[in-house]
Amino acid sequence: MDHYATLGVNRDSDVKEIKKAYKKLASKHHPDKGGDEAQFKIVSEAYEVLSDPEKRQQYDNPNPFDNFAQGGNPFGDIFGDIFGRQQRQPQANPDGVVDVTITLHQAYHGTDLVINTNNGSVNFNVKPGTQSGSKYRLVGKGPHRFKELPAGNLIVRLHVECPPNWGTDRDSLFTRLNIDSLDAMTGFTHVIEHVNGKKYNLNVPRGINSGERLKMSSLGMINEKGLAGDLYVEVSVYTANITNETDIETLNKMKPTKKTYE
Repeated sequence: MDHYATLGVNRDSDVKEIKKAYKKLASKHHPDKGGDEAQFKIVSEAYEVLSDPEKRQQYDNPNPFDNFAQGGNPFGDIFGDIFGRQQRQPQANPDGVVDVTITLHQAYHGTDLVINTNNGSVNFNVKPGTQSGSKYRLVGKGPHRFKELPAGNLIVRLHVECPPNWGTDRDSLFTRLNIDSLDAMTGFTHVIEHVNGKKYNLNVPRGINSGERLKMSSLGMINEKGLAGDLYVEVSVYTANITNETDIETLNKMKPTKKTYE
């Protein structure tokens, strides 16, 4: 049974994608919700294997000599060979997959990593502007179980871990700015501490509403063409607890002038 097909994911899907697919199917087939108990067990078994890195590695790269322990013959049926049914021999070792987490700072600037594998350490360069979910194939750096065959490739899947209130989408950067309602009414200048290590002034206009985005051009991630995307600052406004005299005076000045009608 193909566990990947059971969950409806690709063989190179990461743990987050697998977990998301499992939750959807588990909710659909759960017996307590009127689902098929047998199918629920199949889905759970697939998730148990693919969510565990060691079990997944064994599932993706089965050892053909395990059949000996079960009384089988990994070399095929000799009588089948006589009649034209031949055992397919692997041309190379299978590929290996490794998940690596990097910081937003490393993704923005680029960095050099050392990846430890069963066959030793592998040096790997992360280019500036690397996105979360990016996959790289390192030729000949993967498993080398069968020494008479060429080594497999190593698939590196990168995951970018962002600080609180920060995120990325392709070459765009996003951050959230929490301000009180008084600042939203009056407007002010906010200093953005960018991931590039520099500080930039952001003019928050008077009367801004919660949910509005302010664009800072060319302060996003570097794309494959070497150009910078944009930084978007999403404003979240919360109600201010106004108690001091200065804030009260500021609000009074903002009140509209009363009109007298004759």
